[in-house]
Amino acid sequence: MFEDPCVDIRCVDAGWQLRCAVRRKWVALEPEEWVRQHVVAALVSSGWRLGRMVLEHPVRFGQVDGRIDIAAFDRDGKVALAVEVKAPNVALGARVADQVARYDLAVSARWLMISNGLHTAVWQRMPSGERRQVRYWPLPAEE
Repeated sequence: MFEDPCVDIRCVDAGWQLRCAVRRKWVALEPEEWVRQHVVAALVSSGWRLGRMVLEHPVRFGQVDGRIDIAAFDRDGKVALAVEVKAPNVALGARVADQVARYDLAVSARWLMISNGLHTAVWQRMPSGERRQVRYWPLPAEE
């Protein structure tokens, strides 16, 4: 087994797996999963609580069902951060931003993020309710 401060990796039956910190189980090592686990590790490093994260969190907006790749909840049980992750070879364009914005219609998160592991974009909801792209990392609310 390969030990890394971010993720544990192993090879089983000629296939690579990594240990999911949130789900607490071994999952197939796919490019998008690699990005997801590193984003989770970075969020935890910046103060987000691992115990308040859910992967593939189901949401419904209108007649459409979706899943937020990483949802981080505040102490009141509301989604504070919604993250859409993509594999490194997927460009982060308007289509990906629109995807996380649609999820936000259902959850009204304080923060939105998209990442492919190489590039990351973050939006914050301002006190006025306006959504603004920012150049800093999302931080959890003070508790």
